[in-house]
Amino acid sequence: MEITKDIIDSCGEKPESTELVDVGNDPNFIFENDPLFEAVILYDTEGNVINVNSWLECAHYVTGGWSLSVDAFINEERYLFILLLAFSSIGYLIKKYIKNKEIVFE
Repeated sequence: MEITKDIIDSCGEKPESTELVDVGNDPNFIFENDPLFEAVILYDTEGNVINVNSWLECAHYVTGGWSLSVDAFINEERYLFILLLAFSSIGYLIKKYIKNKEIVFE
């Protein structure tokens, strides 16, 4: 694992006592709790939350795409909702405008 800017920003500097281990996708790997490490809350793209209790665990999850903020991810549904709401509102206003113009001409 390479220490990146994202890891340093999210997890802090690597402690001297921490050994870099490539965890990979090993389901049997157990992260050891570090009492000197202040717990960090991380979020993934689906809004899931995890509390990490060691620098190695934090670095592992940040490398896997987790972030300090759920706002760091684009929520496509929100943009789709706003787009549909805007089109519906514009359509309604155009229809109302045309209906008012027809009444004036009669």
